[in-house]
Amino acid sequence: MAFTSVVTSAKVGAVVGVLLGGAAAFVLIARVLREQGAAPGPVGVRRFASACCLVWALVLPLALASAGLVWGLARGLGNVVEGPLSTTVRSTTHAWLTRGSALHAGLLARYPLAKRLSESELVSVVRAAPAEILDANQAGVEVQDADGAALPPQAIDLVRDELRHLVGSHGAWVLPELERLRARAKGASGERPTLQETIEAMVAPSVFHDAATTIRGRAGRYVRFLALGALGLAALLAATLALAWRRLAPRPPARADGPPAGEGASG
Repeated sequence: MAFTSVVTSAKVGAVVGVLLGGAAAFVLIARVLREQGAAPGPVGVRRFASACCLVWALVLPLALASAGLVWGLARGLGNVVEGPLSTTVRSTTHAWLTRGSALHAGLLARYPLAKRLSESELVSVVRAAPAEILDANQAGVEVQDADGAALPPQAIDLVRDELRHLVGSHGAWVLPELERLRARAKGASGERPTLQETIEAMVAPSVFHDAATTIRGRAGRYVRFLALGALGLAALLAATLALAWRRLAPRPPARADGPPAGEGASG
């Protein structure tokens, strides 16, 4: 259902982009046809106008549809990261920590949950925790979602890989939550963060919110590039065509101020 919502959001964005691009192209082409009907210009100007109409008809719908598709994908992925992904990871982590005292694998083989971590230990936990938290087979924990339903192994594998990628490639997403723990890890031993505090900080809702915000912000740059680039090209062509039409279009003959020569001679 989560990935279906992403696809739906992408489709809606693409359709909206096509409609906006088609409407913009229709307005520009209709204006050109009206000007040509009122005062046909030289052959060169008419051919340039035809080329502009072709570019508008091709570029504007495609570019704005692409921008809408990217916007929809980013919006859908951001919602998935903040919603199902965040819920699944935190639910799994809660189950893992609840039964942690009975486990003797992975992280708990090295550090008990109440173990206070130094800075070097904190770094190793940050790098290793995502995969080991979600390794249900190793930990012997039946992974459940927020409603208590068992999650399929395929979903766990996907979430594990994505969380590992998040921490490994985009450490800045979890950095704000961990900076406070790093400062404590450098201080007195009695104030250092425990393993449980570290794991809970790594899967805090704010981490997934920052990740979703980053996804939307990065996609927003591509959307602005596509949309503004297409609209800028269309505006440049429209301005050039208007200038050419004004300079090269034939002007109507000027009217004479005095009476015709025949009337003056007969009088």
